[in-house]
Order: sequence, then structure tokens, then C-alpha cells
Amino acid sequence: MKKPSCVLLAGSNAARRIREEGLQPQQVSTLIGASGGPKWLVISQLDRVLIGEFFRERRDPIVTLGSSIGSFRNMCYAMDDPMSALERLEHGYINQIYDSGKPMPAEITAAAGKILDGVLGRDGARQVAENTIWQSHFVTVRGRGPLASERRAVLAPALLTSALANAVTRNSLSAFWDRVVFHAGAESRVRFRNLRTMDVTLNQENVCPAVLASGSIPLVMAGIRDPHGAPPGNYRDGGITDYHFDLGFERPEGLALYPHFFPYMVPGWFDKSLTWRWVRGGAMENTLLIAPSPGFVAGLPYGKIPDRDDFVRLSTEERLKYWHAVVDASRQVAEDFHELWQTGRIADHIIEVGADDVLHRLPRVSAA
Repeated sequence: MKKPSCVLLAGSNAARRIREEGLQPQQVSTLIGASGGPKWLVISQLDRVLIGEFFRERRDPIVTLGSSIGSFRNMCYAMDDPMSALERLEHGYINQIYDSGKPMPAEITAAAGKILDGVLGRDGARQVAENTIWQSHFVTVRGRGPLASERRAVLAPALLTSALANAVTRNSLSAFWDRVVFHAGAESRVRFRNLRTMDVTLNQENVCPAVLASGSIPLVMAGIRDPHGAPPGNYRDGGITDYHFDLGFERPEGLALYPHFFPYMVPGWFDKSLTWRWVRGGAMENTLLIAPSPGFVAGLPYGKIPDRDDFVRLSTEERLKYWHAVVDASRQVAEDFHELWQTGRIADHIIEVGADDVLHRLPRVSAA
């Protein structure tokens, strides 16, 4: 096999188990989905392989944990026909088109709601809330004080204050935001060790609002007020506290599988430039992360994966052509993972990360 187009990072326990047992679906107890908007298109084909092949015979309960687009993706796993749901999500997401050059938050929120309605259909929300195998956990945040406002003049300086406090200590986020996790089942199977967290049980009425809130970026989209069954308030993007997740949470015993856009993790939205705070290898002890290789990404149109700026930088025709090209190219990532898994050679390609490893600086990851 030529050099695979995917990078496989594993913590010490995960690497040991995979070397001894191979990678088996039953080893996985948790599926993680990061924030990232259009970035997910580079792994949409990997989701298809996971849904249609890797987890096809899944009968034991598995926790899914997501924020923003990770919630959108994971929602599809919990539907009766997950493959069709994922295809509807991909189609709706790629084909969102705005008439104005700079759409207002209400317009973007309405478009996202329309995408969700198209994915869920008449019965999808019930399927997600009542699924006892795929136990969804959608992360949102509830703004405190001025962060609950929709007025730009109030919200923008409050966001800046929150970001500055976060630069001093991540723990300060609890003074500005409540992490609220909407979960399937009687109680959450995920327990966060940091930041104030509230749990809300999913039901048919709040699945769509919870997922929509999980991706509602402040100033870009409107917040979602008072989801059914949740404490009153204005709910927004869970990526604020859990952009890629810092993996600092308790979950069911077993491996965590993390299909990701990057071979590194940024804990929260405000941590993007705070590289010293990015997740180190020690947090990945029981995690296997799968991401497109830097070399693969360099070969994509524009030499990058999609992002929200594409709506501004590119014409609608250019963006659609580009995003479709990325989805088509990403089949190689999915096929390479599938081949490594099926042939049992996945252990030969795992990069084991140590406790002190800074993931984005690993030589074998950084090289194209």
C-alpha cells in the first residue's frame, strides 16, 4: 500500500490494544465529533465508512459526543437510516446559498434550521432522542449576563472580555458561560471534570433546537432561546468551551474514536492562538484519532480544507466546485482507513503519542 492519506494517532493504551487485538468495533465506547463548520467535508466520506461498514453491526450502546458540526454529524448516526441522513446533511450543507454578500445572523440561522429539518424529517428527532444504542450528547453553552444578548453592541464586547479572561485561565469561562449537554437516556454518560456543566435530557421537542444551538456561532448566527426542558436562556455554539475537546471528561470504559479534520486538538474556541494550551498526548491514552494527512490536504484545491471564509473569498460557483472536489477527494482518506482496518495493518501505521508530546509538532505528523 502506498503511503496512506490518513494520519492515525493513538495514546499508549489505545495503541497497545490495537497492536494486540487489531482494531475492533466493539472496543469503541465513544465517538467524538469536533466543531469546525465546513471542515467536516474532508471527512464526510470517512463518516460513511464508519456508518456503513465499521459500525454496521453495532448492537452495544455507544456514546457520541459532539459540538457544533460534530453534533450535526453525530445526530445522523442516531437515526434509523444513518447513511441517508448523512447524505442529506452533506447535500444541504454544501448547497446553502445566500443572496446577500453578507447575510445577517437570522438568515444563516434559518438556513441551518432548514438543513436540520431536511435531515430529521418528520420522525428523526424522536429517533435520536430514543435511540438506546447511539446515545447522543450535544454540547451547547448558555450565555450569562450580556452574553445572552442578541444586540451586537452588547454581545461583541462581552465576547472580547470572555476571550481575554480565557487567555489568563480556561477556568474563567464558567464566569461567562454554562456548558449545557443535551443527552439521550435518563442520565448523561459523560462527566466533564472542568467548567460548570448542566445536563438536559433529549426529547422529541428539543433535539433540533439543541443541535442548532450547538452550532450557533455568536455574531454569525442567532442564539436559540429556551430549548424545551432546558433552563431558560440563550444557547449558543458548544465549541466556545469544547472546540475540539480537551478530552478531560469521564466516559464509558473502552476506546474513544475521533474522526477529525486535523492531527491536533484545540480545547476551546478562544484557544485557537494559544498553542501552549492545545491538547498533549497524555490526554489521548485511550483515544484513536483519524485525520487526513498534511500531504493529502496540501494536494486539495487551494491547498486547504474548506472553512467559513470560503463564503466570502469565493463566488458561489467557485465554492460549490471546490467543496464537491474536496468531498470527492476525501474518498481516498476513507478508503485508506478501510483498507488498513480490513487488512489488519492499521497497527503498522499508528503513531503512538506520549504524555508530553505536543501533537501538532510531531515530526511524522507535520511532514507532508
